[in-house]
Amino acid sequence: MTPRFLLIALLALLVAACGGAPLAEPPVYPNATAASRGESPLADAMVSGLTAEIVGERQASAIRLFRVPGSVAWEQVKQFYAGQLEGNGWRADNRLLVEGDTISYAGWRNGDQLLALAHTEDTSTGATYLAIAVIRQ
Repeated sequence: MTPRFLLIALLALLVAACGGAPLAEPPVYPNATAASRGESPLADAMVSGLTAEIVGERQASAIRLFRVPGSVAWEQVKQFYAGQLEGNGWRADNRLLVEGDTISYAGWRNGDQLLALAHTEDTSTGATYLAIAVIRQ
């Protein structure tokens, strides 16, 4: 191998390794615990909507599902995430804000990263479900 080829190969590896900063670790709502898909049809529908409309099928594995015991209103959740994110360089993306009667969605951006959030209160399980994903766009 020629030294020139080795230099080009090394530069290619360095560029690939520096593809971007690591994805942010999203804050978790207080007292939230991991939930499993399949335990709430409503939460599953929420995750499907988040996948289809915001995150995309390729990045669906980035979605983490949580359960918050009791009833936690969307406004409380939205205020918590705004407070945690907006002081750290994240900006709300109002194009992703959907406030429905049953399921609500919001998103924040920081550079090429997107934090997407979904919320629903499932009266059949007595729990509030949150889905959170951080992806690179």
